[in-house]
Amino acid sequence: VGSIDGLERIRFQSPHPLHMDDEFLEEFASNQKICKQIHVPLQSGSTRVLKRMKRGYSKEWFLQRCEKIRELVPNVAISTDIIVGFPGESDDDFAQSMEVLHAVEFEQLFSFRYSARPHTQAIEFEDTVPQEVAAKRLKKLQDAHNKIAEKKMKMQLGATCSVYFEELKPDGLIAGRSDEGRLVFTNGSEEFLGQIAQVRIDEYSRTSLRGKIVLQHA
Repeated sequence: VGSIDGLERIRFQSPHPLHMDDEFLEEFASNQKICKQIHVPLQSGSTRVLKRMKRGYSKEWFLQRCEKIRELVPNVAISTDIIVGFPGESDDDFAQSMEVLHAVEFEQLFSFRYSARPHTQAIEFEDTVPQEVAAKRLKKLQDAHNKIAEKKMKMQLGATCSVYFEELKPDGLIAGRSDEGRLVFTNGSEEFLGQIAQVRIDEYSRTSLRGKIVLQHA
């Protein structure tokens, strides 16, 4: 796909952590057309729970892969999925998910309470986690990540990023995504849609950035 002339951005979603061998990560890092945003679905920070989920990797493997990604691409944005309250999840298992959250400092988090699905082995497990316990764990996880996300976005102040503009917004604004997948707003008109421009960031929130166009690509 990267060899197609005129194609400037490749963005892909949800590769499995087991597929992230060194060759894969080196291509991700070196291919200039691949956006430096990658989704690495954790699900649980506990190797015991991961084994029960049949995920095929350990907490240590996951952490090593994320460390390798940040080593190869220091400005990378890593997102993940985490489930809390999977059958049999103990306080210690949940604490290990929190440990991975703080170790990797994911730029984006998709988090959920476990819910039973038909035709899965897990639906037969009897050691279910009470919903009130799972709800408390989810809130703790999300509160911790909100602080991480705000810190990460604040770090973008003063930086210049490459933004592909996709959407007109009210009040003379346009919106697009940076190479790292961050939502960026700036003043602009329809002429910028479908274009890539350099934007200097001067405002931030936990979920988006705002700045000024300093250079439009030819």
